[in-house]
Amino acid sequence: MKAIIVASIISAYFFTAQDPQIVLSQQYKAYIIAQQLNPSALERIRDRITNDKKRPPRVVRRFLEKNFAWDVFAKSTLHSQWDELNVKQRREYTKVLKNMMLRRYAKYFSPDKKFSVKFSGATVYKSLRGKQFAKVATTISSIANESEVDAEFIFIFKDKHWMLCDMYIDGVSKSRSYRAAIRKVYKKSGYAGVISKLKKRIDSYKLAS
Repeated sequence: MKAIIVASIISAYFFTAQDPQIVLSQQYKAYIIAQQLNPSALERIRDRITNDKKRPPRVVRRFLEKNFAWDVFAKSTLHSQWDELNVKQRREYTKVLKNMMLRRYAKYFSPDKKFSVKFSGATVYKSLRGKQFAKVATTISSIANESEVDAEFIFIFKDKHWMLCDMYIDGVSKSRSYRAAIRKVYKKSGYAGVISKLKKRIDSYKLAS
């Protein structure tokens, strides 16, 4: 029951049409409450996210689908090669990339990761090629080792609400970082080679865990 309560708290805040910085702040506060309420439940949710046999709780799946524009991120990592894929390939690539990302970063979803968040100003809005984007600049501080990292969350207005579509760490875009590596594989081994590489990376995270 406590695990369900924690999952409900984490998924309580979905990005809406309002300022994404406000919702991001609410999500951070909700996560802190979850850490304090039942830390072991967070670990179980993390394990379910990275488990092939057990799906995460429904509220967590909904949180991941509603708050993240996985298709936008996937398209950005391939850039011009995206247009060479058919609909089935785009869906497969997006799904495999999403699974890889979740497995790689799930380790940070832990009650042991204590951090604080400061916002570095108001949300910056921008219109590009007929689409609306928003940037929320933050400084994330680790309480354990007193280290800091500058993170910029990039949102796209999609399906009548804001969704996270990219993230800059110390000025470096995650989608562009993946794009450089994936392009090399694509040019050498094509689409099949990219999927194979991503699946191998997923398997390596399984072994590491």
